[in-house]
Amino acid sequence: MTFLMPRAKLALAAWLETHTDFRLSTHAENLPSALDKLDNYPLENSYAAQFGQLIRHFHRAVLILLVVSFVLGFLAVPSAFATSESNQVNIFWLLIVMLGFHCLNLLIWSITLVATMKRRPAGQGFLLNSLLFLNKKIAKHTNIDHHVSDAFLQWQCPSHSNTWLVSGVSHTAWCGYLFAGWLMTLLLLLTNQVDFVWETTLLSDQAFLQLTQSLSVVPQWFGLALPNKLDVLASRVDLVSQSASTRQHWANFLLASIFLYGVLPRLFLAIVCGLIYRWRRATLPLTTAERIIQSRYQQKETQTRHIIDEQTQPHLTVSLTDSTHQQGAIFPAALSGDWKLFEWSDAAPVELSQVSSVATLNSRDEQAQFLGSSSPSPVYVLVNGAQSPDRGTRRFFTAASKSYPALMLVVADAESAAFMEDWQRLANEAQVTFSPLLIKE
Repeated sequence: MTFLMPRAKLALAAWLETHTDFRLSTHAENLPSALDKLDNYPLENSYAAQFGQLIRHFHRAVLILLVVSFVLGFLAVPSAFATSESNQVNIFWLLIVMLGFHCLNLLIWSITLVATMKRRPAGQGFLLNSLLFLNKKIAKHTNIDHHVSDAFLQWQCPSHSNTWLVSGVSHTAWCGYLFAGWLMTLLLLLTNQVDFVWETTLLSDQAFLQLTQSLSVVPQWFGLALPNKLDVLASRVDLVSQSASTRQHWANFLLASIFLYGVLPRLFLAIVCGLIYRWRRATLPLTTAERIIQSRYQQKETQTRHIIDEQTQPHLTVSLTDSTHQQGAIFPAALSGDWKLFEWSDAAPVELSQVSSVATLNSRDEQAQFLGSSSPSPVYVLVNGAQSPDRGTRRFFTAASKSYPALMLVVADAESAAFMEDWQRLANEAQVTFSPLLIKE
């Protein structure tokens, strides 16, 4: 079973709480123990197990891509190394096959990276949108919940770092292709004696001489015997024979060029992009849902209760839950404040008959308009205690608490409300003041 890092578990839990009926335990002592529920639910195939299975599938896909690149590298060299009865190999055509497309791809990647860095990513990005679309198409054919797949893709390919993910995978594949080509070239040179030649119709001999000298700069640092001017001029295709030293010089030149200009740069870039991707994903800002879950357990107060004698201990420090519940009623001055009826279908309660400002928050437009405004003044939102709060209600009050710091959640029919504790728990999670609808005399 794949071990999930705490951040991956938090991302999975946040996605599931936002898009499904799944909820972490509110009785857990801390966040790690709450996230342990992902390891045991559902019983037949837990969410954490499904998430780990997707991680393994991702790693296998990268491994398959690397194997395919190796195979292509092995296949590319023999065709370019094909010799006639004269055992002559066009040295520069072999370099074009191994390094030409590599350099072209590297140029395109550099331009794309610069263009991507100059603009801020909007939305989820092309890669993530494409993967989410494919996931919806194939989710019904797998035994993995599509919500878990979506959570995995959001965690594995976040829009601000998937450029580095794609770059790292691409450089790894190219490194495999070039290294396989280098190995095949070495194998062919060990088992065959060939003459390295070059030919051209449009270019001059001086052009090939300058190209060879330019490519020989770095290999010379390692003390390799490389082609000189005489070797280059003596390797035209129309010459009959080639000395053993010239063949040795060209072989060194060929192997060193592929390794130093192809394999090593791709390996370096693959490592750098992989490290940047891991760093950017590790420093990914928490989403709103993740912050809510984190704060839910970081700010969780000790709820140990004691039986006390009010006469001997009149002052008691209680938890947030106890303090909001013990308010007991609201002052008459609140009737002159701003009141909202949240998802209210009945007539307004009698207690609000003297309230001057009452509005409903029933439709999505009304709720969005309310959340789009803000006010430091007290705002009272009345809810029906006979109805259980759902995840949409939790999201609403969590967002409202940020725009209305003096927001108070008021529960109607508190004495007979079946979901009084649920509303009280929601008020604690959303960090809003809680009170039943009782007017102090």
